[in-house]
Amino acid sequence: MLTGCRFLVAGLSHLTVRVAEALAQQHAEVVVIGEPDRDPSARDITSRLPDDARLVVAGRDRDDTLLDAGIIGATGFLAVGDDDLDNLRYAGDAHALAPEVPVVLRTFQPELADHLADSLNIRRAYSVAALAAPAFVAASFAEEVVTTLRLGDEEIPLCVLDINASSPLAGLPIDEVKAATQCAVVAVRVRQDWVPATDPAARIEAGARVLVGGRHADVLALAARNDPGVGAAPVSRRRRRSRGRAPRLTATLLPISAAVFAVVFVLTAIVNRVVFDLDATDAINVAVTTTLGGSGPPTQIEWVQLFNILAIVAGTVLLWVLLSHITAMVLAERFESRMTKRASRMRDHVVVVGLGKIGYRVVQVLDELGIPTVAIEHAPNSRFLDAVATHTPVISGDGQLAENLQRAAVERARCVIACTNDDLANLASCLEARNLNADIRTVTRVFDEQLASRLGDAFRVDVALSSTSIAASAFIGAATDVLAIRTIDLDGIDLLAFRFSPAVTVSVDELQGWRRDGLRVLAVQRGEGDVLAPTAALDAALERGDEAILVGPAALIRRIAGTDAAHGPRQPGQSSSPSASSATPRAHE
Repeated sequence: MLTGCRFLVAGLSHLTVRVAEALAQQHAEVVVIGEPDRDPSARDITSRLPDDARLVVAGRDRDDTLLDAGIIGATGFLAVGDDDLDNLRYAGDAHALAPEVPVVLRTFQPELADHLADSLNIRRAYSVAALAAPAFVAASFAEEVVTTLRLGDEEIPLCVLDINASSPLAGLPIDEVKAATQCAVVAVRVRQDWVPATDPAARIEAGARVLVGGRHADVLALAARNDPGVGAAPVSRRRRRSRGRAPRLTATLLPISAAVFAVVFVLTAIVNRVVFDLDATDAINVAVTTTLGGSGPPTQIEWVQLFNILAIVAGTVLLWVLLSHITAMVLAERFESRMTKRASRMRDHVVVVGLGKIGYRVVQVLDELGIPTVAIEHAPNSRFLDAVATHTPVISGDGQLAENLQRAAVERARCVIACTNDDLANLASCLEARNLNADIRTVTRVFDEQLASRLGDAFRVDVALSSTSIAASAFIGAATDVLAIRTIDLDGIDLLAFRFSPAVTVSVDELQGWRRDGLRVLAVQRGEGDVLAPTAALDAALERGDEAILVGPAALIRRIAGTDAAHGPRQPGQSSSPSASSATPRAHE
């Protein structure tokens, strides 16, 4: 319980509701900072906050707002709004007022928080999209991701696989799985309860369920091969592309450019008619000549000469702007035609509806796995459109309409993942996809889980996932525990996972002893190097400065983390006792 602890949560988002509810259930004092009158969605979020959460309306002076909310002496501060820049500003202001208060930051690019971790006391930085994307991709293979941790710039998911006769794990001894798949088997369920995978010689039988973990591309590639519908297709890990985006001109500049050009044209016609006493036709001819780059009538009047020069320059520039927009429109039409043609040739692919933050991450992961994908995006100026279109066909339009789904070849698709920001639109997209392809698998993103549970069957949805529910445990764990220890919910077994930073060398023999007790190393990062697969810890010690994701029985994890197994994970404000394998926090998982 968190009785006596006070947490400040800045920003009104769906994640705010999840975090506030979880903290309030543990009897913590929760103070939410936001602007409920800014837009209707913020007011709706405010109405769903826990009754005992206190709302502080953000004023113009952010420092005064934080002081009114009680930042001094707070247990933790979470900046979890939808705007990354706002979150960063809140983190900076909170640190300036109360530098001892740990910050948990929401940001689309958490690796950037590394540079600010020490100066702003950022305990963890997470991306909701990055944490949730593996769950959406696994759901497309009929598998389940139970949680996702973070190490370096890699997501480390724990995924439950249903083993069938054609699975690459069927009949394989547990101690051979790492070498064969670069994934670690954490637990196995044969009948009713889960048990730790402590017997290395035990073979994984068809009909069992296994919990595996590792780097996201390795785990999801294994999940894809475990799906009978995908198992025969080549699944390969590709190099992660840059997350930057190319600049994109928007269509809104076209009417502005046309309006300015018209104003310059009219002014030129009026000035020349008045000065040279021209009739309307001659004035228009002069205006056309001047704005197209020609010279106006000769004159000794200095200001008229200057005006005509400016009109020539402005007219020429604006004309080229207009022509460039027209060219861009023609090219966009040809581009759209080419995208549709590429999509029409695809089969056994995944259709992703919505290229927001979640959709972009999902498409990115599918591309890394080599899974053919088509994206549908309604907004013409999506920030991710250019980046995605370099490797994935993108269809412009509303994913709820049958015509656009048909352009994405949904009749031959294996799965549709609807992940826009609109619950009803996502459900409608899944329904329309199922009408066009009775065998397609449907995965939808939801915010209102009650709506999904009641309408999911009617809309024929196979899996409904809430990205904020998936990610909330990471934010709550980081806020309530300095090591962000994560609970793994499985029947009959008590597992914990966390990021481990050894204070001294952990020998190979000690690691082997941990493995015999059921602990698994899911990933290793040595210094600032790449994140390595579980095999990196088989024959090499963990040195001071290394980091690893560990998962195992709760009592063992608590002992390794330097906490008392009898009292559970460390509460806020407690410090671990020094030990040979104590862990130290860093910026993010």
